[in-house]
Amino acid sequence: MKCYDFELNISAYIEGELKLVVRQSFNEHMKNCTLCEEKFADISKLMDKMQKLTPLVTSSKFIHNLNKKIQGIDNRGPTVLERLLQFRPLGFDPVHALGFSMAIFMIIAASYLLINRDGLPEINMERLSSRSQKQTTKPFQPSVVIPPHNGPSIADSDTSVKPDLRNRFNEKIHLTGGN
Repeated sequence: MKCYDFELNISAYIEGELKLVVRQSFNEHMKNCTLCEEKFADISKLMDKMQKLTPLVTSSKFIHNLNKKIQGIDNRGPTVLERLLQFRPLGFDPVHALGFSMAIFMIIAASYLLINRDGLPEINMERLSSRSQKQTTKPFQPSVVIPPHNGPSIADSDTSVKPDLRNRFNEKIHLTGGN
Protein backbone atom coordinates (compact mmCIF):
# COMPACT_ATOMS: atom_id res chain seq x y z
CA MET A 1 0.00 0.00 0.00
CA LYS A 2 1.18 3.54 -0.76
CA CYS A 3 0.90 6.56 1.53
CA TYR A 4 -1.91 8.05 -0.57
CA ASP A 5 -4.01 4.88 -0.28
CA PHE A 6 -3.21 4.74 3.43
CA GLU A 7 -4.63 8.26 3.98
CA LEU A 8 -7.77 7.39 2.04
CA ASN A 9 -8.42 4.32 4.22
CA ILE A 10 -7.73 5.77 7.71
CA SER A 11 -11.37 6.58 8.54
CA ALA A 12 -12.58 3.23 7.18
CA TYR A 13 -9.95 1.45 9.32
CA ILE A 14 -11.03 3.30 12.47
CA GLU A 15 -14.69 2.47 11.82
CA GLY A 16 -13.84 -1.20 11.09
CA GLU A 17 -15.08 -1.17 7.49
CA LEU A 18 -11.93 -2.48 5.76
CA LYS A 19 -11.76 -5.99 4.33
CA LEU A 20 -9.22 -8.40 5.84
CA VAL A 21 -6.71 -8.18 2.95
CA VAL A 22 -6.78 -4.36 2.88
CA ARG A 23 -6.58 -4.22 6.71
CA GLN A 24 -3.43 -6.40 6.70
CA SER A 25 -1.83 -4.21 4.03
CA PHE A 26 -2.84 -1.11 6.04
CA ASN A 27 -1.20 -2.49 9.22
CA GLU A 28 2.01 -3.44 7.39
CA HIS A 29 2.31 0.02 5.82
CA MET A 30 1.71 1.70 9.20
CA LYS A 31 4.53 -0.37 10.79
CA ASN A 32 6.97 0.52 7.97
CA CYS A 33 6.11 4.23 7.43
CA THR A 34 6.61 6.61 10.38
CA LEU A 35 4.81 9.53 8.66
CA CYS A 36 1.66 7.47 8.11
CA GLU A 37 1.87 6.10 11.66
CA GLU A 38 1.93 9.70 12.99
CA LYS A 39 -1.02 10.66 10.78
CA PHE A 40 -2.99 7.69 12.07
CA ALA A 41 -2.19 8.58 15.69
CA ASP A 42 -3.26 12.22 15.16
CA ILE A 43 -6.54 11.25 13.53
CA SER A 44 -7.26 8.65 16.25
CA LYS A 45 -6.75 11.29 18.97
CA LEU A 46 -9.01 13.72 17.10
CA MET A 47 -11.76 11.10 16.80
CA ASP A 48 -11.54 10.33 20.53
CA LYS A 49 -11.83 14.03 21.40
CA MET A 50 -14.81 14.48 19.09
CA GLN A 51 -16.72 11.72 20.88
CA LYS A 52 -16.21 13.49 24.21
CA LEU A 53 -17.58 16.85 22.96
CA THR A 54 -20.96 17.89 24.25
CA PRO A 55 -23.60 17.94 21.55
CA LEU A 56 -24.65 21.30 20.24
CA VAL A 57 -28.32 22.10 20.77
CA THR A 58 -30.04 24.02 17.97
CA SER A 59 -33.56 25.24 17.39
CA SER A 60 -36.19 22.94 15.93
CA LYS A 61 -36.24 24.94 12.66
CA PHE A 62 -32.46 24.89 12.20
CA ILE A 63 -32.41 21.84 9.92
CA HIS A 64 -35.38 23.16 7.94
CA ASN A 65 -33.73 26.61 7.46
CA LEU A 66 -30.40 25.01 6.59
CA ASN A 67 -32.01 22.78 3.95
CA LYS A 68 -33.86 25.80 2.54
CA LYS A 69 -30.62 27.76 2.16
CA ILE A 70 -28.89 24.79 0.58
CA GLN A 71 -31.71 24.42 -1.93
CA GLY A 72 -31.54 28.14 -2.68
CA ILE A 73 -27.83 27.89 -3.39
CA ASP A 74 -28.26 24.72 -5.46
CA ASN A 75 -31.17 26.12 -7.48
CA ARG A 76 -29.49 29.43 -8.13
CA GLY A 77 -28.00 29.43 -11.58
CA PRO A 78 -24.72 30.95 -12.58
CA THR A 79 -24.43 34.73 -12.63
CA VAL A 80 -24.22 36.68 -15.88
CA LEU A 81 -20.45 36.98 -15.53
CA GLU A 82 -20.12 33.24 -14.93
CA ARG A 83 -22.28 32.55 -17.99
CA LEU A 84 -20.13 34.86 -20.12
CA LEU A 85 -16.97 33.16 -18.89
CA GLN A 86 -18.49 29.74 -19.64
CA PHE A 87 -19.59 30.80 -23.16
CA ARG A 88 -17.48 28.92 -25.68
CA PRO A 89 -18.44 29.82 -29.27
CA LEU A 90 -17.22 27.14 -31.66
CA GLY A 91 -15.38 25.57 -28.72
CA PHE A 92 -12.95 28.50 -28.34
CA ASP A 93 -12.25 30.58 -25.26
CA PRO A 94 -13.97 33.99 -25.47
CA VAL A 95 -10.74 35.87 -26.23
CA HIS A 96 -9.73 33.39 -28.93
CA ALA A 97 -13.23 33.45 -30.43
CA LEU A 98 -13.12 37.26 -30.62
CA GLY A 99 -9.74 37.16 -32.36
CA PHE A 100 -10.95 34.49 -34.77
CA SER A 101 -14.10 36.45 -35.65
CA MET A 102 -12.08 39.65 -36.17
CA ALA A 103 -9.71 37.81 -38.52
CA ILE A 104 -12.63 36.44 -40.55
CA PHE A 105 -14.18 39.92 -40.69
CA MET A 106 -10.91 41.44 -41.93
CA ILE A 107 -10.53 38.78 -44.62
CA ILE A 108 -14.08 39.35 -45.88
CA ALA A 109 -13.68 43.15 -45.82
CA ALA A 110 -10.35 43.02 -47.65
CA SER A 111 -11.81 40.65 -50.27
CA TYR A 112 -14.77 42.96 -50.81
CA LEU A 113 -12.51 46.00 -51.20
CA LEU A 114 -10.22 44.19 -53.64
CA ILE A 115 -13.07 42.88 -55.76
CA ASN A 116 -15.03 46.14 -55.82
CA ARG A 117 -12.20 48.60 -56.35
CA ASP A 118 -13.43 51.99 -57.39
CA GLY A 119 -11.09 53.93 -59.60
CA LEU A 120 -10.88 56.03 -62.71
CA PRO A 121 -11.08 54.14 -65.99
CA GLU A 122 -7.95 54.10 -68.06
CA ILE A 123 -8.42 56.22 -71.19
CA ASN A 124 -6.02 56.25 -74.10
CA MET A 125 -5.95 59.94 -74.99
CA GLU A 126 -3.79 59.49 -78.10
CA ARG A 127 -6.27 57.08 -79.60
CA LEU A 128 -9.21 59.37 -78.84
CA SER A 129 -7.52 62.50 -80.20
CA SER A 130 -6.60 60.76 -83.46
CA ARG A 131 -10.21 59.57 -83.88
CA SER A 132 -11.67 63.02 -83.24
CA GLN A 133 -9.31 64.63 -85.77
CA LYS A 134 -10.36 62.13 -88.42
CA GLN A 135 -14.09 62.69 -87.80
CA THR A 136 -13.94 66.53 -87.78
CA THR A 137 -13.74 68.10 -91.24
CA LYS A 138 -13.79 71.79 -90.34
CA PRO A 139 -11.88 73.54 -87.55
CA PHE A 140 -13.64 74.28 -84.33
CA GLN A 141 -15.42 77.66 -84.26
CA PRO A 142 -16.91 78.71 -80.92
CA SER A 143 -20.35 80.23 -81.18
CA VAL A 144 -20.67 83.81 -79.93
CA VAL A 145 -23.99 85.20 -78.75
CA ILE A 146 -24.29 88.99 -78.97
CA PRO A 147 -27.08 90.40 -76.81
CA PRO A 148 -29.44 93.01 -78.35
CA HIS A 149 -28.85 96.72 -77.47
CA ASN A 150 -32.40 97.69 -76.57
CA GLY A 151 -31.59 98.90 -73.06
CA PRO A 152 -28.73 99.07 -70.64
CA SER A 153 -27.14 95.74 -69.93
CA ILE A 154 -25.60 94.48 -66.74
CA ALA A 155 -22.14 94.91 -68.14
CA ASP A 156 -22.50 98.64 -68.71
CA SER A 157 -24.64 99.51 -65.68
CA ASP A 158 -21.75 101.37 -64.05
CA THR A 159 -21.20 103.62 -67.04
CA SER A 160 -24.86 104.38 -67.79
CA VAL A 161 -26.22 107.91 -67.42
CA LYS A 162 -27.93 108.49 -64.13
CA PRO A 163 -30.17 111.44 -63.32
CA ASP A 164 -28.70 114.17 -61.11
CA LEU A 165 -30.54 113.88 -57.81
CA ARG A 166 -28.95 116.93 -56.16
CA ASN A 167 -31.24 119.49 -57.80
CA ARG A 168 -34.45 117.51 -58.06
CA PHE A 169 -36.41 119.71 -55.62
CA ASN A 170 -35.17 123.14 -56.84
CA GLU A 171 -38.16 123.93 -58.99
CA LYS A 172 -40.73 122.64 -56.48
CA ILE A 173 -39.60 124.54 -53.40
CA HIS A 174 -40.69 128.20 -53.11
CA LEU A 175 -39.52 130.30 -50.29
CA THR A 176 -42.16 132.65 -48.94
CA GLY A 177 -42.08 135.21 -46.27
CA GLY A 178 -40.62 138.18 -45.08
CA ASN A 179 -38.15 140.91 -46.07
